[in-house]
Amino acid sequence: MKIAKSQKIIASLVFVIMLALLAAGAVGLMSRQQASTFNTLDEMRSYSVMSAAHQPLVDQYGKEANAKAYEHAQASGFSRNQRRDYVLEQEALARKDALEQLRPGFAKDSPGYEQAILALDTKLEEYYLALHAEEQAFLADKGKEAPPVAEPAPEQAAPAEGAEGAVMEAPISEDDAMRPVIDDLTGFEPSAALTAQKEAITPYADALLAEISLIHPSLTPEMLAGARQQVVDAVRAKGDNFKTIYDRAVAAGADSLLTGRDPLFMRMVREAENLLYLAFGALALGLSILFYKQMVKRMGTPRFIILLFFILLIVLAGLYNIAIPGMITNILQRLGMYGVLALAMLPGIQSGISLNMGMPIGIISGLLSTVIALEMNMTGWGALVFAMVVGILMAIPVGYAYGLLLNRIKGSEMTVSTYVGFSYVSLFCIAWMLLPFRNPKLTWALGSGLRLMHNMTGNIGGLLDNFLRFNVLGVSVPTGLLLFLGLSCLVMYLFERSRKGVAMIAAGSNPAFAKASGINVDHMRIIGTTLSTVIAAVGIIVYSQSFGFMSLYMGPQQMGFIAASAILIGGASVSKAKVFHVILGTFLFQGVLAMGIQVANAMIDVSGLSEVMRILISNGIILYALTQAGGKGRD
Repeated sequence: MKIAKSQKIIASLVFVIMLALLAAGAVGLMSRQQASTFNTLDEMRSYSVMSAAHQPLVDQYGKEANAKAYEHAQASGFSRNQRRDYVLEQEALARKDALEQLRPGFAKDSPGYEQAILALDTKLEEYYLALHAEEQAFLADKGKEAPPVAEPAPEQAAPAEGAEGAVMEAPISEDDAMRPVIDDLTGFEPSAALTAQKEAITPYADALLAEISLIHPSLTPEMLAGARQQVVDAVRAKGDNFKTIYDRAVAAGADSLLTGRDPLFMRMVREAENLLYLAFGALALGLSILFYKQMVKRMGTPRFIILLFFILLIVLAGLYNIAIPGMITNILQRLGMYGVLALAMLPGIQSGISLNMGMPIGIISGLLSTVIALEMNMTGWGALVFAMVVGILMAIPVGYAYGLLLNRIKGSEMTVSTYVGFSYVSLFCIAWMLLPFRNPKLTWALGSGLRLMHNMTGNIGGLLDNFLRFNVLGVSVPTGLLLFLGLSCLVMYLFERSRKGVAMIAAGSNPAFAKASGINVDHMRIIGTTLSTVIAAVGIIVYSQSFGFMSLYMGPQQMGFIAASAILIGGASVSKAKVFHVILGTFLFQGVLAMGIQVANAMIDVSGLSEVMRILISNGIILYALTQAGGKGRD
C-alpha cells in the first residue's frame, strides 16, 4: 500500500518530537550521576531543611494572627460564620507573610550547616538500608508462615454477591491498579543493633539543630525541638531517592533558588524516565500514523483505535507523573494472570459452542484441587503441580458432561452456558460449606465450611511470577508467568494444526461440510468443551498464585465475562478465533483497563470511577462483538 504524503509529514513531525523526548530523557538519566546535579539538589535540600526548621515560627505567627483576628471579629460584632472566615483568612495571610519574610534566610550559606546535613544524611541512609534489610527478612519469614486472611467478624453480614464477585473480576486494587503486596509489618521488632544504629543518629540531628540555631537565633530551643522530626525527614526520609528529595524541596519552595536554565534542567532530570517512556509512545504513534492502512487491514479498525487509545494513556500517564514502569509491570502481571483464562475461550469458539460462558465449571475444578493441596499443607512447586494435575483430572469428566449438554441445545449455547455456569457456582456455594475440610487455615473459626478467601503466600503464591524474574528500566518482568502463558499458547497452537485440531475447527466453522467429510461434529464439540474446561481449571490456579489469594463462593461467577472480553477485543468473533487474538486481546484489554483507571483517577477525583470504567470497558467490548456477530445460530 502507498503511504500518503500527509501521513509522511505528520509522522515525521511525531518522530522529531520522539527524538527530542528521547534525547532529553537520556541526558536527564546521565545527569543524575554528575556532581553538579547533586550539588544543586543538595542546595535545594538545604533550603527545605531550613524551611522545616522554621515551621514552628510560622505556626507561632499564625496563632498570634488568629488571636488578634478573633478579638477584632468579636469587637466588631461579626456573626459566627463571618468570624470563622475572617480568622482563617487572617491566619493564612500571616503565615504567607511570615514565609516571605523568612525565606531569604533559608538559603543562607554556612559550611558548618552544610557539613551537618551531609553527616546526618550519611547516618540516615545507613540506618534506612539496615531497616529495609530487616523488614524484608521479617516479611520473608512471615510469608513462610502463610497467615490466614482476615475475614469479616461473625456478626457482620457476608459480602454481597456483587462485592465478592468483584474481587475476582478486578483483583488488582482499583485505586492503584497494582498487584497487591503483602507488606504487613505487624509484629516487627527491630534488632538491638538496628536500635543502637537509630540512637546513634541523635547526636548528628542535635548537631544540625545547633547549626540552625547559630544561623537563626530567633529559633528557640523549644521551637527546634518541636520541628526536630520534620528537620530529620527533610534531610532524608524512608525510601528517599532523587525524585522524592527533589519533590520535597520544590514543595518547600526551593526552586526559587534556581536561576537561568537550572529549573528546567532539574525538572528534566527528575522526569527522565517518563520522558523516555513518552518517547516510546511517540514512536508508536508515529509508526501508527505512517502505516495506518496496513495496520487497519491486519488488525481491524476497533483494535487499531484501542491501540491508539492505549498509546494516549501512556502519554497521559507521563504527563500526570504516574509511574510508567510500575504500570508496565502491572500490565505484564495482568497479561499472565488473565492470559490462560482467556485461552480457555479458544477451543470453545473453534469447536462451535461459541463463547464458553460456562467456564466457571472448569474454574471450580481448579479451585477445588487447590483447596485439596492446601488441606494437605502442600507448598512450593509440588503443590502447584499437584493442583494442576488434580484440577485437570477433575475438569475432564465435568467438561465431557457439559459438552453432552451443549450438544442438545445447539443454537442457544451462550445463553444456556451462562445459566449453567451461574448454577454451578451457586451449587458449590453450598458445597464449600459442606465438604469435609478440616485444616484450620482454610475453615471458619466458628462453624463449618471454608472461608471466602485464602492466602496463597507460603503455599503457591508467586511461584511462577518470581521464577527468573528480572528488572529492566524499573519494569519487573514476571518471567515464569509469561513463559507459562507462552507455553500454553504454543501447545494450543500445535493442537490447532494437528489432525484432531483441524477436524475440530472444521466442525465449528462449517458443521454441514464437516459432517459431509465424515467428521463427527458432536464429538468435536465435546472435545472443544472439555479442553476449554481443562484450560480454565489450570488458568484459575495460575491466576490465584499470581494474585496471591484464592476466592471461593461467588468469586468465579464473572470470570467468564472477563475472558470473553479479552478474546473479543483481540479480534475474535463468536465463531472464529486464533491464539493471536488471545494474546493481543488480553494485552489490550488489561492494558487499557489498568492504565485507564490510573489516568482517570489522576484526572478526575470521583469516588467509584474506577469500577464504573471497568464495567463499561468489559461489557462494552462484549456488546460490540456480539452485535458484529449478527446473532445467528448455527445449523
